[in-house]
Amino acid sequence: MEHKIEDLAIRGLFLLKEYEKPFLEEWSCLKKDLRALQNDLLSEFERMIVYGFNNLTKTTFVSTNDFIQLLVQKWQKRHPEFVDDFDAIFLISAVENLFHKALKRKNAGFLDHQAVQIFFTRIIDKVLRTQRLEYQDDKWLKTILGLRTVPSNWLAVIRNEKSRFKVHKVVCGDALPATEQLVTMCEGLQADHLADVSTALGRLLSPGNEAPQIITIPCLTETLMLCVKEQAETITDEQKETLRKMYLKQMKLNHLESELEWKDASLLFQQRLIHSQSASEAVKMITQGLVDYLPFSRCALFIYSPGEQSGVGVHAHNVNTGSVQHIKESIAEFPLLRKYLKHFSHSKPIFIEDAAEILPVKYVRDYSLKSLVVLPIYVPAENKLIGLALLDRGENKSFTVNNQTLTALIKFGQYGGELLNQYYEDAVQLFGVQHAVLTIREREVLKLIAEGASINEAADTLHLSAYTVRDYISAIIHKLDAKNRTDAAVKALKMRLIQ
Repeated sequence: MEHKIEDLAIRGLFLLKEYEKPFLEEWSCLKKDLRALQNDLLSEFERMIVYGFNNLTKTTFVSTNDFIQLLVQKWQKRHPEFVDDFDAIFLISAVENLFHKALKRKNAGFLDHQAVQIFFTRIIDKVLRTQRLEYQDDKWLKTILGLRTVPSNWLAVIRNEKSRFKVHKVVCGDALPATEQLVTMCEGLQADHLADVSTALGRLLSPGNEAPQIITIPCLTETLMLCVKEQAETITDEQKETLRKMYLKQMKLNHLESELEWKDASLLFQQRLIHSQSASEAVKMITQGLVDYLPFSRCALFIYSPGEQSGVGVHAHNVNTGSVQHIKESIAEFPLLRKYLKHFSHSKPIFIEDAAEILPVKYVRDYSLKSLVVLPIYVPAENKLIGLALLDRGENKSFTVNNQTLTALIKFGQYGGELLNQYYEDAVQLFGVQHAVLTIREREVLKLIAEGASINEAADTLHLSAYTVRDYISAIIHKLDAKNRTDAAVKALKMRLIQ
């Protein structure tokens, strides 16, 4: 899983501290307007707010989950039973709105607002709702401990992180007297070898037993470690496989949560694009959004001209050398890229391990290109390629892209295509991609047709013969690849060729 959305959430966390003073001023005013709510709930939220700001001052957090976990623990001590309280959710949303108000007063950027938004989305999802999920996780692990087929004293989940084995979770059976401090100590253990972790856990959690029976069950990137009760018989491979399948099923459920981050990224990208009001704004929003919400650091956007079979550079983000707006190349000059274009009809992004495979040496050298992703800016409803985005992670950086990122890129390319298609004619003229799609007279004819005028009425209005108007309509249908004049009018409206 890539970390762009987590980075954005961390940015939101820093903004909370930066805007503490203006927020508290707004909070004082809000409390007066919320007297209808229970005073106890308001007081609880005020304590949580003070607690949160104090911890932001004293501690540096590398993950929003670390900070949120502090809030979870604090909330659970006062509210051990989970309650899906609408008023509480409302108050969290109200707190978020106060931060947006403070940001607006300081003329903060759009990305700052989204950073705060994604952070509070996680607050609602993980502070309130994960109380139940965490309870279910612990209950599920204790269920494994209670299985008669594999009676065990304790269970540990070990993760392999950067070639080291780290204890992630420890759950003890009811018969094992283990204090919270001891469990916390065990969950901080790590070693280069799995056997060392097993030995350390055995000494801490099975004191007095010189040779506890500890079994390990590999589960992808994690390992289950169980200490079998003394009276248990030898554990068979079939029993281990049963436990392994149970755990993998749970891992799959947890993985669904990580997939939600890409849904968050897609939603934020869409929200950003909505603010575009011109062709120049559209290309800027697309290039910046691809970098802000996906694991890339540079982006160059090209509009594709099918008539001239060429690509024209229109905008770049975080590209320091030269200007892509000076680039105009025929696709025929890039044999491999032309071959890849066959895939673009399905809006499929292409990962290129070495950019020199598809680009001329001058571009590879001037822009210090290594690994590269070519993303089609594609309109699925019209099966039309209107642009290409080139993405990488910085000068001379080699990298790989996982399937999850490539899947997310498909959606991003489609959202960008739908937006750019609305301004396509303006972009064509603004960036000099090709000659205007329609002449002024053709636009006049099509505008009248779109308003419901017949051929004769359009001819009378424009002081032309009906035969001439029909010729114009035939040319328009051909240029827009439309089925008929009605379809041409609809397409022209979508492309903003006519108003």
